[in-house]
Amino acid sequence: MSTDMYGVRVLSADPDELRIDFRVFVVYYDTEVRHHMPPPDDPGFFFFLLWEAAKGFSSSGRGGPLAELLDNGAMLDFGRVEQDAHRYVSRVERTADRNHPPTEEQWERLHDFYYERDGGWKDEDLLVSFDYRVHVTDRRWLEPLRAGDAWGTTMFRLNADTWTAEDAPHIPDLSAPAVELEPFASASGDLDHESLTRVEFSDDGRYLAVCSDENRVWVYDTADWSEVAHVHADGGWIVPVLMWVPGRHVLTLKTYPTPEEAEATAQWAFDVDALEVVEAPFQAGHRRSRDGAHRIVSNDAGEGGFDLVVEGKQAPRRISHAGRWDPIQCHAFSADGTRLFLGAQQNLYVVDPATAGVADAVPDASQRLFELASSPDGAYLAVASATRRLYLGLDPDRPHELCVWRMSDKKVIAGRQLDTYVEALAWSPDGRWLAALLEPTGDGFNAGQTRLAVFRMGPTRS
Repeated sequence: MSTDMYGVRVLSADPDELRIDFRVFVVYYDTEVRHHMPPPDDPGFFFFLLWEAAKGFSSSGRGGPLAELLDNGAMLDFGRVEQDAHRYVSRVERTADRNHPPTEEQWERLHDFYYERDGGWKDEDLLVSFDYRVHVTDRRWLEPLRAGDAWGTTMFRLNADTWTAEDAPHIPDLSAPAVELEPFASASGDLDHESLTRVEFSDDGRYLAVCSDENRVWVYDTADWSEVAHVHADGGWIVPVLMWVPGRHVLTLKTYPTPEEAEATAQWAFDVDALEVVEAPFQAGHRRSRDGAHRIVSNDAGEGGFDLVVEGKQAPRRISHAGRWDPIQCHAFSADGTRLFLGAQQNLYVVDPATAGVADAVPDASQRLFELASSPDGAYLAVASATRRLYLGLDPDRPHELCVWRMSDKKVIAGRQLDTYVEALAWSPDGRWLAALLEPTGDGFNAGQTRLAVFRMGPTRS
C-alpha cells in the first residue's frame, strides 16, 4: 500500500465560473531531519486530483467524465500528464499557507504519517497546509466534486508547462522540432570520434552554422534549411570556437581561448556568400554581443569566470559574478546586447555589459546547468539542465531537460524531457527559431550522430 503524500479537501466548487478551491494538507513528514513535502503549486498535480475525484476516490465516491476519458495507464504516464495538464487546468493560484514552515515546537508534535479517516486527518490544525484556487477548462471536470469532499493522494508535485497566451509568441514550441537536420549525413571519412559542439546564427538570422570537434563546418539557409556549405577548416583547432564576423556572412574558427593564450590571433575564416576561405579580423574571446561591442574572455581569477572586453577600450573588466569559486559552464548575450547570462553549475547570473556588474541572479536555478541561449530581448532563456523529473530516477537515457525560463519572475514555464545530451543552443536574432545540437547517449555518443533540431516559436494549447 502506497503512503499518502497529501490530503485534499474541497472548500468550494463553482462550475459556472470554472473554478474550485482546495485545501491541501501535507500528510508525509520526516520529523527526524525536519523535512516535509513542498507546496504542490503545479497544474499537473491538480489535473491528477480532478481525475482521482472522477474515479471516485473522494469521500463522496461520486464519479465523473474524466475517468471515462483517461484510464490508469494514461494518468500514470507522468510525462504525458505534464504535457496535457493545460487542456484541463488553465491556472493555479495559491491563496493561503498554514504552518509553513513549522516551528520547532510544532515539529516536536508532528508525526511522520497521517492517514485519512472519514474525510479528515488527525491534528489538522497542526499540519502544514495550502489553499488553492484552481481554474479549469470545462465544467465537466468539476461534476463529481462538492464542498467537503476529501481524500488522501500519493500524487506529488509535477512540472507541467505554465506559459500564458502572452508568452506564447515569444517562446519555442518544445513539443517537437519544426526541423531536424543530420549534418554528418553529408560527411565522409571516420566519424567514430566526432560530434557537433557549437551552433551560431549569423547576425541577420539568414544563416545557421555548426561546427564539429574535428573542425568540420556546415552552414544552412534558414529560409528553407538547405545546406549552403560543408567545409573542413584548416588549422587543426583544438576545441574549436565558431564565431561570425559582426555584420558579415563570414565565419571564423579558432582554438578555445585560454588566459595563457590571450595574445594568440590565429584563426580560419570562410565567406559564406562567396563560398571561399578569406582573411578576416580576428574574433577574440568565447562569445560576443550581436554588434560586436562586447566580448567575454577567460580570466584566471578565483571565481572561475570571465573578463568583459569592450570594443575600442584597452583594459578588460572583471565580471565579479559570485565573489567565490563558481566556474561558469555556459553563457549567452541577448541579441540586443543589454544582458549577458552566465550559467554556473547551479547558479544563474545576469550581467549588465555596460557596467560588467551582476544585475540579477537566480541561486540554485537547477541541479546542473549545461547550456543556455537568450531570446533577442533577454526576456526568456532556453536552458539545458538536469532533469526536474525526479520520478524518472537516474536513467542514463534521460540526461538533459530542455526548458524555457521567463526571466521576469524567474519561472520555468515550459520543459521537454530529452533522451539526448544538449551540446549547444542558439536563439535566432530575429526571434523566430531556437536551434539545439542533440548528442545521443550510449553507443551513439561522440560517433558522428549529433542531430541539429530547430524549434519554432509559438506553442499552442490545443
